[in-house]
Amino acid sequence: MWNNPITLLGGTYTAFINTYSFVPNGLLSTLSLVGQSPGQSSTWISLHPKNCSLLFSTVELATEPGSIASFIIDSGGLVRQIDQTPSFGNSPPHLAIVNHGKEVIAPNYSSGNVASHVLGEDQAYFVSTGNLVTFNARQASSHPHEAVQYGDEVFIPDLGADKVWRLQKDDGKWTVKGFIQQPLGSGPRHIVPLKGKLYTIHEMGNTVTEQVIPSLDDTKPQELIANISTLPPTVPAGSLYNAAELFVSPPSIHYPTPYLYASNRNVSPLPVQTDPLGDTIAIFALEPKLHLVRHVHTGLQQLRGVSLGGEHGQYVAAAGLAGGGIAVFERVDGGADLKLLARYDGVGSEKVSSFVWT
Repeated sequence: MWNNPITLLGGTYTAFINTYSFVPNGLLSTLSLVGQSPGQSSTWISLHPKNCSLLFSTVELATEPGSIASFIIDSGGLVRQIDQTPSFGNSPPHLAIVNHGKEVIAPNYSSGNVASHVLGEDQAYFVSTGNLVTFNARQASSHPHEAVQYGDEVFIPDLGADKVWRLQKDDGKWTVKGFIQQPLGSGPRHIVPLKGKLYTIHEMGNTVTEQVIPSLDDTKPQELIANISTLPPTVPAGSLYNAAELFVSPPSIHYPTPYLYASNRNVSPLPVQTDPLGDTIAIFALEPKLHLVRHVHTGLQQLRGVSLGGEHGQYVAAAGLAGGGIAVFERVDGGADLKLLARYDGVGSEKVSSFVWT
């Protein structure tokens, strides 16, 4: 018996935001393209937390200043742009909707800054710029890559400065209040702050680390509780990896044990340096201490966009930026393993970098 289709949106490095239909039916599940909507270089997309018909995206152009855009999602899952505002920098790779859905924060990777954008009462249109925060102005290598709200703070992992910056409001403006130092040269890319711990995936070091999140008045360097490689046991000779995504599965009745999922991204230029089985998703357990559970080969090349979805968080969507299309996996063994359900490698499967489940 066929189940109701689930709509997936895909942000890309192309001129479109793609809409896919996933129909779960065990090994007979299907994944197909519904349509493509104009959305130039919408590399990171995110739903508004209080209005699931509103979508926001970065506009990450290689040769032009970046911007942030908002879209309406129609009943068929296609999107229509309704507003756009400058990101006040270059190459925004991520955005976060914070402050109870009233602001959008976007880091600018190539400019070493982050800007907040205030939304109107309808939460769909940008009405003003909150403020611009520049990191480590004396260091040209600052490359902020993500924004994550944690309590009344926003954490910004900085791949160039090897820090996770801590922003907090001061007289209505976001201000740097401190940082959590990361291993030098590791390249912190994405983070999961959870229950007083900070889990970080490092692009250059290809590791996942665990630290205690200190109070803001604690200036002592935080030692690593764990520092574990994301790489599979065997990699092609001469290959180059840059770890990419990291997310945690929240505990639920159906999946009581939380796991971290990390994407390994083989960025090697030669086909002989890639794995025919594709890049892997590394699955980590948090208890009794952070440890690797297993690697799952995806059949995807340059695995980047990975996202948890489904009514019970039972599915994981993944995309190969350089080949293999997109795929949906089911979380099995309580989330400690993944089983391929469906794959799509037709028109609209190329250069997908992020997903939203609607």
